[in-house]
Amino acid sequence: MLTEAMKRQFNSAFDVLEAAAGSFTPDQWRDGSAPFNGPCRAVVHVLQCAEFYTCEDKGVFTNLGRKVWELPDEELPSQEQMSHYLAEAREKTSLWIDSIGDEGLGKDVASRGDGDESIGLDRLAYALRHLQHHTGEVCAYQKQCGLEPAPWK
Repeated sequence: MLTEAMKRQFNSAFDVLEAAAGSFTPDQWRDGSAPFNGPCRAVVHVLQCAEFYTCEDKGVFTNLGRKVWELPDEELPSQEQMSHYLAEAREKTSLWIDSIGDEGLGKDVASRGDGDESIGLDRLAYALRHLQHHTGEVCAYQKQCGLEPAPWK
C-alpha cells in the first residue's frame, strides 16, 4: 500500500520530466547556461541518478561512454534517446520500489553506495526529492527558452 503510493509519486515526477524534456527544439536541447549547460545534460543527470538509486552501480554515470559533463554538445543524446532512457529509468524505479516493499520502508538499507545506512523510506524520499529538484531545473530551462513549463502533476 505505501509502496504503491510512492510509485504513484515517482510516476508523476517522471511524467513532468518527460513533458519538459520533449518540449525543446533540437538546438535548445543541447544548449544553455549553468548549472548543466542545457536541458539535455540535466535530464541525463537526473535519469542516471534515478537509475543509480535502483542498483547502486556507479557505472550508470558513464553509460554514454563517459560522464555527461565530458561529452561535447554534438555527442549528447537526442530527445528520442532520452525518452527511451526515461522509460527504462521509470521501470527500474518501479521494480526497485517493489523490491523494497512496505515492510522494507522501515528497515535499514545501504544508501547511495557510500556505506551509510538509512531506512528504506529515507532512501526513497531522497531519490524522489532529487528527481523533483532536477526536474525543476529542466523546467527553468523551459522558461529561459520562452517555453511554458511542463504542467505539474
